Amino acid sequence: MNFLKESKEFKLEALIEENTLNLDINEFLEVALRNNSKREFLFIAKLLGKHLACKPERMQELGKLLVSAYLKKCDISLGKGATIIAFAETATALGHSFFEAFCEDSEFIHTTREELDGIKRMEFIEEHSHAVNHYLYYDNLKSFKENDTVILIDDEFTTGKTCLNIINTINKIYPKKRFILISILNWINPLEIKKFESLNCSIQFVYLFKGNFHFLKYKSIAEKNIVINEKCNYKNIDIKHIKLNFGEYIGSKKYIKYTGRFGMDKANQKELNNIVEREILKLEPVKKKILVLGTEEFMYIPMLFAKKIKGDVSYHSTTRSPIIAFEDSKYPIKNKREITSYFNDGIKNYIYNVNDTDYEEVFVFLEIDKPFDYSEIIGLFSNSLVKRLNIVHCS
Repeated sequence: MNFLKESKEFKLEALIEENTLNLDINEFLEVALRNNSKREFLFIAKLLGKHLACKPERMQELGKLLVSAYLKKCDISLGKGATIIAFAETATALGHSFFEAFCEDSEFIHTTREELDGIKRMEFIEEHSHAVNHYLYYDNLKSFKENDTVILIDDEFTTGKTCLNIINTINKIYPKKRFILISILNWINPLEIKKFESLNCSIQFVYLFKGNFHFLKYKSIAEKNIVINEKCNYKNIDIKHIKLNFGEYIGSKKYIKYTGRFGMDKANQKELNNIVEREILKLEPVKKKILVLGTEEFMYIPMLFAKKIKGDVSYHSTTRSPIIAFEDSKYPIKNKREITSYFNDGIKNYIYNVNDTDYEEVFVFLEIDKPFDYSEIIGLFSNSLVKRLNIVHCS
């Protein structure tokens, strides 16, 4: 099977050597350009709920597909008591969805770019990323300290360097016998695979699609269709603030206990699902065409709420990932809006393609407790077809 994306600016051709579940890769994958000298393009998973909007149930199904791929390639007993680690920020919800669907008793945690004092952590780097530093707040994980198996989850593995970095970091503190690396896409070539063979542990790969690709950029792009600091037209939009109660929080910023940032088990997952069932009653949509927007790493919990909101609901998230936007019928990112990060001052965030839709109502989910100027997010949606903006405070 071949996968081809081509425009006037670039061409990417991939040969898919293995399709684990016999899926149509065109339903899962897009390609976009970015300003990054380490790699000038980005594979965009269409059902990941990150850069492109999708139906929330499709995003959760993606985690289930990874479980199906795992069951096809691995002995199910290997996952008993395993620690499932997802990579921030793109794969936080993907890993959490895998954890929820995984039938074996296990623990879940995702890496984070958030720095907290007073909590034990591991640190490693993602060398090719726009944000290289990762932290793992592992101290609440019991199985992580005692069990021999770790499952690593990301949307894509290209060289495997990030996996090697975290494996080496983990094994310095809690040596493991087995790592299972799970992804939507696996592009790791045989030369890179040999680097894993030198590790003193078993390495197994699970994926939906495996292959190799060739990227050719025809010309440089002058970015278009980016808007910064839109003026608020308050007369155009109804603004509502909603407060949700998640019961337990961590740190002075009040991070939610149940995101996975600090580790959780199946009992915690049941508690989270019960909280969502209770708190969903506070969300009262008045329109039918609805967008639920997560923020950076805070993806999975907003997706759970999106699934339960009545109407024509789509979901995705703000992101730190700076993709080039321009108009082309064959190109996925038509426009982008730049706003300040809700989590960290001075960090840029991006939202893609919101003005190419006919959303009537938006729910923006914010995790931590901090003073924040909402004028940028209000300006963004008050200059669209959106008539009601719900700012959902989760702490």
